[in-house]
Amino acid sequence: MRFVIALVISFALVWLCAKPLKKYPVPFYLGAIVLVGLYFWGSATGVRNEVWAYFQPLMQRCALAFLLFSIVMFVGVLGERNPLRVHLMPIRRQLSILACIFACGHIAFYASSYVPRLASAFTGNLAFSLGLAALITALMVVLWATSAQRVKHTMKAASWKRVQRLAYPFYVLTYVHLALLLMPSAMASNNVAVLSIAVYSIVMGAYVVLRLRKAAADRLAEPAAAASDLDLEAAPA
Repeated sequence: MRFVIALVISFALVWLCAKPLKKYPVPFYLGAIVLVGLYFWGSATGVRNEVWAYFQPLMQRCALAFLLFSIVMFVGVLGERNPLRVHLMPIRRQLSILACIFACGHIAFYASSYVPRLASAFTGNLAFSLGLAALITALMVVLWATSAQRVKHTMKAASWKRVQRLAYPFYVLTYVHLALLLMPSAMASNNVAVLSIAVYSIVMGAYVVLRLRKAAADRLAEPAAAASDLDLEAAPA
């Protein structure tokens, strides 16, 4: 149910709010910040009701952020003429920024829980998990900063593209991080955790297959494009 709610919200942003999100992104960013603030307020005050039971996991477990990141990443593996790509590409940057804002709720919650334990418990699985989380956070900050138009315009196009390639390890590591978080509950036969890992794995598997497929198609297209250029150069004026 948690995943279904996140899926509905994500596609509502994509399909119903695409045009206003593209034209007026700031109100959406502010709305996301308000939701993160509401999450912190509810966690601090111990809110307990049916609505909170659905809302809190979306923020705390990073489900909403992961889905938005997934949409952003899947856009990149769709064909140039694919209707989904045509519809989603104009708001890809805005969706990425929204995902980063929602991810901040997850990061802040767990940082407040685990950072105080660094001195006494920075060993074994905890050390690995925190190290991985720190790496993912650093990658997210870099990608978030370079998503800003002002920053992008100050960078050379080739440099900006190289930085944006960090999105690939970021996305894969995010999946690994979420799977590790859910694994203890899944091994204890928690049905929600098992289902969540299965869904995340299906999404990641589909992305990897499509990414490899597009890379292969691009490699095949390069000789054809080069041959076409030669034909044009050889053609009589």
